[in-house]
Amino acid sequence: MIQRIVKKLLRVLVILLGVLVVTFILIHAIPGNPLSNFSTAQRGLTNYSINQATMRNFNQRFGLDQPIWRQFTRYLIGDFYGVDGGFVCGVICGNLGPSVSQGGRTVENILFSPPPGKSFWFSQFGYSIRLVLLGSLIAVGLGVPLGILGAKKHAKASGRILDVILAAAVSIPNFVLGLLAMIILASWLHLIKVLPDWNDLGQWIVPAFVLSLMPMANIARMLQVAIVNIQNEDYIRTAHAKGLVERRVTIDHILRNAYAPFITYLGPTLVELFAGLFIVESLYSFPGFGRQYWMAVLKLDYPLILGLTLIYTLGIALVNILVELTSEVIDPRLLIVKEQDSQ
Repeated sequence: MIQRIVKKLLRVLVILLGVLVVTFILIHAIPGNPLSNFSTAQRGLTNYSINQATMRNFNQRFGLDQPIWRQFTRYLIGDFYGVDGGFVCGVICGNLGPSVSQGGRTVENILFSPPPGKSFWFSQFGYSIRLVLLGSLIAVGLGVPLGILGAKKHAKASGRILDVILAAAVSIPNFVLGLLAMIILASWLHLIKVLPDWNDLGQWIVPAFVLSLMPMANIARMLQVAIVNIQNEDYIRTAHAKGLVERRVTIDHILRNAYAPFITYLGPTLVELFAGLFIVESLYSFPGFGRQYWMAVLKLDYPLILGLTLIYTLGIALVNILVELTSEVIDPRLLIVKEQDSQ
């Protein structure tokens, strides 16, 4: 088991390096300069123009006057900086670099440092993690019962109506649902605030529901299909023939065998929740790192984009590893199949 975990972690390192290379090439292929991009957005109304001396000093400060390969090695490994020529380690040491658009403030400080007197959960990263956890609870808490209900009623009219509702929930983009929620709940019904107070956890329900609706519908549909397929197996008919009550058959036989595909599907579901943070946090001005990512792309903040991309990639890879290991523990047959495939 330890050997398998080590191999998976090494695979994660390779994925991180590949994502870093691709992202670095793509953001540097965008025309323009980080200073001119975010400076124009913030100072355009004042007719502020950047002179050559300012641009030259800016490029020297952030190493943008270096060749692309040199900028990449500086970011990944590190380089000698300052008058004294001290070595500063790069990403391999956990140093994500200074933000271009936020006055050289480090990316780690922007994402992980909470306001004075607050805990980690009030940092941008903490806000986003709490929103994802709440969205996960809603997605699983509603998706599992709806999946079971849909499987039990799949041949009836109520089951077909539920299928239509779940298909609609999957089809509606979260930015459309988020705008509709703001119009109906805030403008018409006045149930929520247009500018919520995020210290009030009750204000989190709407963005969390918008974030979790599509994953919830996918969980329900996946679980429904798994249960319907299991219901047609011979051992289920045998359990009914023995006279077991329906509740015991459902819990001990059907749901027990539906756990493995359900756990496997949780990985992509959590990834979907993290991906939805871009839109949901931007719509509701939520102080998380999804909105920060969106702003970093608009301002072409190289270090912030790279740092957030690495964090996203690392989180997604670790979630997939956790789900894969959990699935192998629940259903050891998966491990046997993988071993046979490797041979």
